[in-house]
Amino acid sequence: MAEDIENVNIGMTQADIDAFLDIVRTARIMQSYLNDETIHGVANVMTPMLKLLNGVASTDFVDVLERSMQDPGMDRALMNPPKVGMYGALREMGDEDFQKGLGIAIEFLKALGRASEDIGD
Repeated sequence: MAEDIENVNIGMTQADIDAFLDIVRTARIMQSYLNDETIHGVANVMTPMLKLLNGVASTDFVDVLERSMQDPGMDRALMNPPKVGMYGALREMGDEDFQKGLGIAIEFLKALGRASEDIGD
């Protein structure tokens, strides 16, 4: 029977066997590393991240941000950032898109400020 097993060709090379053994060794390391304390620590890190992701995903913020990142003007600005001083910013105040973006930024900062009041309580 041992001869039959030796003659079976399953198409694995030595590199395949080594890779499989590496996977088994890694699984053993992970098994010894994962305990209740580690899992609790990972959960403590992931919970706020998932809450934040859920909050962002439940708004139009992601869609607006994605569209803004795909704007050709943004590509040009990333490749060659314009230098804008105080007078340039004042000049942009007449642009409707700038006004909308500034309005969103201001509302975001105000909401961030309101939310920070709850932290101290």
